[in-house]
Amino acid sequence: MLNYDEYRNLCCLINENPDIISVFDNMSMFSIDELSIDSHDIKNHLAYLKTSFQLLKKKSPELSENKYIIRMEDVLSQLIYHMERTTLYRYSMKKADKKPVNINDIMYEVPDIIDDVIDNTCTFTFCLDNIPDILINPDQLKTLLTEAVQNACEASDCTGEITLITRKSNNYVITEIINNGGLPSHDDSSYLSDYIKLSRPFYSTKSGHIGVGLSIIHQICLSSNGYARLTESDGKTILCIRFPIISEN
Repeated sequence: MLNYDEYRNLCCLINENPDIISVFDNMSMFSIDELSIDSHDIKNHLAYLKTSFQLLKKKSPELSENKYIIRMEDVLSQLIYHMERTTLYRYSMKKADKKPVNINDIMYEVPDIIDDVIDNTCTFTFCLDNIPDILINPDQLKTLLTEAVQNACEASDCTGEITLITRKSNNYVITEIINNGGLPSHDDSSYLSDYIKLSRPFYSTKSGHIGVGLSIIHQICLSSNGYARLTESDGKTILCIRFPIISEN
């Protein structure tokens, strides 16, 4: 996966050599499409198996106490979730139509989305300034914000205080998602290394996690000229996401 500087260097290379645009498009989109289709098809087959187990239990209720049946249902549920997350990660890299969107319009929806996804007792505080629109695909923006807030919620053991901030700074719209769970102690070099690892797809330090949340955020930022970084201040973790405002020219 490319980091921000590598992505910018690649963009400059393509701008200087427009003949290679089609080559990169074919290389990237072929692999993304194939992997998206694979994960989607695998999920469908797994869902069929899970439904079969459920029908078998309904026909033979005594199987409900069978440890093998119980374990297989759990495994299938975990695999289905994994494939859903994998598909979401792949689609976060796909080209999508962009239009002017105001982050505030979507931000207010996110806590309700989180409540539907995971059990939590987090409290949410909104500090949203009047901000200009950014150019982005609305569905991808909603995915990005949902992943960011869910990540903050889980980092605080689903019981923390989450602050959602938007503001304008120079020619950018800044979004900050702050939770009261701090990062592990680190020096600058080890922290940078850890953050790079956390942004890689399918890498996670948490048991049972797929490890694509920050990767999804990273990919959507790159596709819309955005930038994300993770910092710590006063014992709180801050995910800062920056997008350029729409030029008036």
